[in-house]
Amino acid sequence: GFVPGLLGTSHGALQFMAYEDLKERYNKYRNRVSDTKLNTVEYIMMAAVSKIFAVAATYPYQVVRARLQDQHNTYSGVFDVICRTWR
Repeated sequence: GFVPGLLGTSHGALQFMAYEDLKERYNKYRNRVSDTKLNTVEYIMMAAVSKIFAVAATYPYQVVRARLQDQHNTYSGVFDVICRTWR
């Protein structure tokens, strides 16, 4: 549906937000201007950490969505999926 599709776009938005925030905080920690370019290793680390954050934040939604789409089980709604998954 439309609403689950919109929630799915939050993954990229969260990753981008985390990446920019990490980059800014890191440059501030290193006493550099906030838009200073990072070296290759720093870029890779910022990208990896921001991806881990986005996955951790959105993975539960992906599980619920996949279970709702499963045609072998019948659920009465999102809350039912969450309760049965938790058990």
